[in-house]
Amino acid sequence: MIQRMKGTLIATVMVLLALPFIPQQADAQDGSRFRVLVADLKPTDGTRDRFGERTSDEVRDLIDLPTHVALSSRDADRAAREYDLRLGDLDCVTAQQLATQMSIPLIMCGEYHEVNGEIRYEARFITVPAGEEFSVEPQTLPENQHETAARHILASFENTVEQVQFISWCGSEYNASNWDGAMQYCTRAVELVPESAEARFALARTLMEIEEYQESLDHFRTLLEDDPNSSQYLENAGWVAAQLDETDEARDYYTRFLERNPDNVQVRLRVAYDLAQTGDAYGAMTLLEEGFERDPDHVDLHEQYGSYAFRAAIDLQQQRPQAQQQDGDQPALDPEVAELFRTAIASLDVVLEERGSESRTQYVVNSMRAYLQLNEPEEAIALGQRGTEWFPENADILSQLATAHNRVGNIDEAVASLSAALEINPDLANARGRMANYYLEADRIDDAVDMIHSAAEAGDQSPDALGGILLSHGFSQGVQAGDYEMGIRLFEAIKEMDVSDEFRSQTNFFHGYALYEQGRALQEPQTVESAQRTLPMFQEALEHLRAGELYAQENPGSNLNQIIDATNQFIEIQDAIIRRGSR
Repeated sequence: MIQRMKGTLIATVMVLLALPFIPQQADAQDGSRFRVLVADLKPTDGTRDRFGERTSDEVRDLIDLPTHVALSSRDADRAAREYDLRLGDLDCVTAQQLATQMSIPLIMCGEYHEVNGEIRYEARFITVPAGEEFSVEPQTLPENQHETAARHILASFENTVEQVQFISWCGSEYNASNWDGAMQYCTRAVELVPESAEARFALARTLMEIEEYQESLDHFRTLLEDDPNSSQYLENAGWVAAQLDETDEARDYYTRFLERNPDNVQVRLRVAYDLAQTGDAYGAMTLLEEGFERDPDHVDLHEQYGSYAFRAAIDLQQQRPQAQQQDGDQPALDPEVAELFRTAIASLDVVLEERGSESRTQYVVNSMRAYLQLNEPEEAIALGQRGTEWFPENADILSQLATAHNRVGNIDEAVASLSAALEINPDLANARGRMANYYLEADRIDDAVDMIHSAAEAGDQSPDALGGILLSHGFSQGVQAGDYEMGIRLFEAIKEMDVSDEFRSQTNFFHGYALYEQGRALQEPQTVESAQRTLPMFQEALEHLRAGELYAQENPGSNLNQIIDATNQFIEIQDAIIRRGSR
């Protein structure tokens, strides 16, 4: 008898029927009943108003149920007068408007016309403000049968009360952010009225709130099958799909959403932000690109676009292994990564030129990082110098400037920049350790050692971590490169620090190994002079090697015993050469 008709979806959020929650029928009998505004049925031809007025009066009298009650004609007329209307003026449109103002969740309205001397009427109930329609099966009657028509309408209404009631409760619980209640009543509403767009939307949004994203997306997909152009559905579906890492689907929904809002930059920025928050910075970039076609100089677009491009470059860089070394120094970037960094620089430069000191300091930092990734330290220095003029008290810019100066060999400038950053931010992570590395790379060993000791005193890092800087450089650039003096100098500096027993044992091992290799290289002439020079080296090496046994036990590949045996042999050889030379 009742067939639901597709209503006009209103409201950007699910408002539905903002009434007090009615948990069960007993509460409704206590007076908490949904009100119904009944408008007179209206003739669509020259038929008299009498049938519509009498039928609607009968309906008002009949709708006096435990869950619903109709406004009397007097109350309805009085409410209409407040808006310069009369009850007889109300049609389906104005009745909905009046019901919205009065917070009435349901109206009845309809039309009729003459057919072969009888009246054929069509009535419907409409939820407010969502516009969900429940139509009464049309009927043809003699004009004086208005009581029969009213009873027919009431019977239709009684058959749909449960559906309307659950939709109403669904909306009330959703509006109150009571997700447990919304789940219960919206699920039942969708079961009873699968085609109810507002109930399904409230259920989809509730599932989204409780992070049941897959079920939520399934409901949004269903909604979009019926209304593929709904901006509200597209935006929500895009967000939920992004949470599920359904990147292509999310981008499709967002793209379709923006096609319906092409000139609204703020909407475009907000949607891109939503997508970027899910980790899809590249997708956010794509959504902003059409905005440049419409407004290529829009600074807000450049601001977001440049930021997302930088994040997309970092994300892609982490996903792809580095290419072969470029010029024996910096790794060559993947071409797509490089292009993203250049895109970021270009857009962020627009922002910096336009806003200068009013822009965010992070844009200077990110652009400098991009230049350094592109192996263009000179450009990073130039930008960093401008950045320090705009933001003289920003430690992050100075820190990046130090990296750029070091990259081109300006060690003193690098240390000065990092020292200035440290003055601004005493907690700047690993600042002294970085300065020590700058000195090591410049072969300024004494300065590096002093800086490491200073870092240890300041507690920048643990002594073992700081000692690791010296140990790594001492072995790779000292012992392995044949510069034993430098390696030994660094190992000795480590043992002046309060390192752990384990790390001290490791240092002793490499210290002894460095002395062993140094002595082995210098003993080659096997003269008295060379023997006298290298014997103390081998003897000291043996002492350090034995002190490295703890490290050797944990690292069987160190070959400690073989090195000790070889050292003993060299000691015996040098001793024999010296004795033979003294005869």
